Amino acid sequence: MPERKSIWLRPTKAGRGRPSLDLDRIVTAAVALLDEESVAGLTMRKLAERLGVPPMTLYGYIATKDDLLEYALDAVFAETLEDAEPRAIWRAELAAIGRRTFEALLRHHWAAALVGDNPPMGPAAVAQFGAILRVLTAAGFTGERLESATTGFYYYVLGAALAESAWAGTSSTVAELTADLPRLSSADGAEIAPAAEFLTGYAKADAGQRFERGLGAILDGLRPA
Repeated sequence: MPERKSIWLRPTKAGRGRPSLDLDRIVTAAVALLDEESVAGLTMRKLAERLGVPPMTLYGYIATKDDLLEYALDAVFAETLEDAEPRAIWRAELAAIGRRTFEALLRHHWAAALVGDNPPMGPAAVAQFGAILRVLTAAGFTGERLESATTGFYYYVLGAALAESAWAGTSSTVAELTADLPRLSSADGAEIAPAAEFLTGYAKADAGQRFERGLGAILDGLRPA
């Protein structure tokens, strides 16, 4: 099977649908449907019903569901660009970027997992990544330090969003989750109590506070030179 090329690396496709329909309206409706039913629940037929058009109309704008998911993911990254006012201290500016990204990915619980499927290459994702590089470069990061700082920060934010989305997506209550933790076992035969105790506190804590503490630890370790 030939490798699928990202929608952002292909020539732009002109829409052939009704004048009342455009790509932005399609993507907005898709994001709303994804928020309600996640990736498995998104179909072209459901989306067409929501937009009030025949399903085939959508194919005049978007060829496949995978293409639609790329558009939807970039719409989420566009939310991370809001309120992007420069700050005097690089650490505060980087923290603001991380916070906006984490919150956007958590609002749209399906989005973080998509980043792992295909690298985000849309205009908003590129702008967000470029903002990270500009902040670090202006702070004096260069060469390997720039690479490691960018990697550490970016991976932490995306990883935290993915982990928190998994916790938020479970149908179990916190009480149910923590009650079942003692049943866990460790493949190396080690005592499970320390891990169970940690996870009990983790499950009961606020996701935003957890993120801020981890973000602070990451930023504390970044040094331009």
